[in-house]
Amino acid sequence: MITCPICDSQKEKINIIRETKHWVLREAPSDKSLSGYLYLESKRHVESWTSLTKEECSDYGEILYSALESGSTLEVKPEKIYFAAIAEKVPHLHVHLVPRYEGQEKGIPHLEKALGPGFSKPL
Repeated sequence: MITCPICDSQKEKINIIRETKHWVLREAPSDKSLSGYLYLESKRHVESWTSLTKEECSDYGEILYSALESGSTLEVKPEKIYFAAIAEKVPHLHVHLVPRYEGQEKGIPHLEKALGPGFSKPL
């Protein structure tokens, strides 16, 4: 049996904002120190987009809309929300939704900081 930290955290209902039939929207851990940083995770343990069913893909649109709506309710609105889906270190399909706020560096350097050791101070 495979041990998967995403499957385990879904069982424990850690930081869950919203769920649909096939997806979980979760707030990123506080060590990311970036307000509005979210994860979208497949409920079923799959490792690639090509493993999703048509129903799971359709349901993704609903949960994605909820995620974007969450960004619009933040006290400080992000200028952009970056998406990153790698699923290499943790081989369970999930998407990082990384907000970028005014004054933060743009593009890949911002994603590297968010996906790597994180930000040095909270926003």
